[in-house]
Amino acid sequence: MVFGANAVPEYNHARSLTFSNDWIESTLIRAVKDASVENEIVVNLSTSDLYYKAEGRPGTIPPWKSTILRHCILEKGEMAALIHVRKRVNLGGVALDWEWYGHRNPEFPRGVPLYISSQDDIGDVEFDALVTFASQTLVSPSPRRYRLKLNLWYTPEETDCGIHTGHKFLEVHTQLLGTGHMQKFRENNAATLYEDVFMPPGFTHEPFFMLQNDRSFTYPWHRYYADTDCIWMAIELHPL
Repeated sequence: MVFGANAVPEYNHARSLTFSNDWIESTLIRAVKDASVENEIVVNLSTSDLYYKAEGRPGTIPPWKSTILRHCILEKGEMAALIHVRKRVNLGGVALDWEWYGHRNPEFPRGVPLYISSQDDIGDVEFDALVTFASQTLVSPSPRRYRLKLNLWYTPEETDCGIHTGHKFLEVHTQLLGTGHMQKFRENNAATLYEDVFMPPGFTHEPFFMLQNDRSFTYPWHRYYADTDCIWMAIELHPL
C-alpha cells in the first residue's frame, strides 16, 4: 500500500523521476491500468504482482523485481518505474551533474570513479518484510512502514566499488546499462568471495540482507563490481 496526499487512486498517474537526464529517461507510474510500454526496463515497486500482456499473452513481474518489455501493455499494478536508456554516446557525461561518492563518504578510496545521482523520495509503503522478502507465511503478519527512495549509480568499466556492509535500510539493485556483479564476501577481503551474482540489463537481484524473526536485518560484506560502463538503480527501503 502506498500512502500519498491523494487518497483516491488515479489510474496511470505518472511523473518523471528526479534523476532523468539526456541519457536516462525514467518515469514513475502509480495505479497502473492498461499502460503502454514501448521499450523500457519495468521495475515493480510494490508488494503485489504487476501484470502485463503482449498481444494477449499474459505475464507477471513479481514484487520488487524487473524485466525488459517491448510493445506490451501493463494491465494492472500498484506502482512501477519505467526506465529507458536514451543514448550511449559520451556516456560518462551522465555523471557531470551527479556527485562523486567520496564527497559523501570520507573513507571511500580517492581513486574510485563512482558517481551517484540525486535521490527521489517516492513515499511510504507498508508491508511485513518476512512475508515480502523471506516468503514466510505468517498467521499474524506484522507490517511496518518504510520510506521508499530511488537513485542511480554510474561507474566506468572494471571498477571495484568497494566491499562494505552495515546498511541501515533494505536495498536491492536493478541493472540499467552494461554488465556488472553483486558479490558477497566472508570478510572485508576480495579473496573471500563466496557468491557472485551476474547483473545484466533489466535484472534485479535477490536481497542480500538477512532478516531475523523480529524484522531486524544484517548484511554480509558485499560490493558492486562493473565489467563495462554501468548504470544501475538502488531501491532503498528505510524503516520508519
